[in-house]
Amino acid sequence: TPWTLPANLGVMVNPEFDYVFLDNGKKVFIVAKELLESFKEKTGIEGNVIKEVKGRELEFLEYKHPFIDRVSKIYLSEFVELGTGTGLVHMAPGHGQEDYVIGQRYGVEPFAPVDDEGRFTKEAPEFIQGLRVFDANEPIIEKLKEVGALLHHETIKHSYPHCWRCKNPVIFRATPQWFIAMDAVLENGNTLRGEAIKEIERVKWIPHWGENRIKSMVENRPDWCISRQR
Repeated sequence: TPWTLPANLGVMVNPEFDYVFLDNGKKVFIVAKELLESFKEKTGIEGNVIKEVKGRELEFLEYKHPFIDRVSKIYLSEFVELGTGTGLVHMAPGHGQEDYVIGQRYGVEPFAPVDDEGRFTKEAPEFIQGLRVFDANEPIIEKLKEVGALLHHETIKHSYPHCWRCKNPVIFRATPQWFIAMDAVLENGNTLRGEAIKEIERVKWIPHWGENRIKSMVENRPDWCISRQR
């Protein structure tokens, strides 16, 4: 989604995919090999493949953000797929769970220039400051065109998360929260997860299947966020 581009802090590639360097005489484009024909068809760009590498060989290559004075890097991610696009995925750790995971792996802190009302803050580029995030999609697309960074754009239909209470579309925004570490070692040598499971087993459950349900939740849950907001 275009509105997350101001928070871009990296590009992700799959370490196991093959990527090619396509030279059209003016620029060199990096594209997943399996998506090359689709890329050429959609963009109208032709050229010669001058190099082929595995995704892992692209790690830490640097690039410049298209409309912000910022240099970021290419990172490896198992989340990248070959369904569509180029095989290189925009990464905004402040606006997506998978992006956040990869960011933490590489020490890239999340950045989300959006306030509690869903409007861009002064940390965002001036041309979108104060806009609601969804209202910024078109201005960002126009900015990409203006700087010559947009090769192709299209509208796709897909499922999007909505609030189960108010039914409005939601945005993902990284914010500071308090967590309980489920696997931190306690004074008795056990973990909170282990202690919780012991207590679950001590309880008499009615109906009995409730025990397995709760036990499974505790066994598999990540660190427990106790300050979350809706």
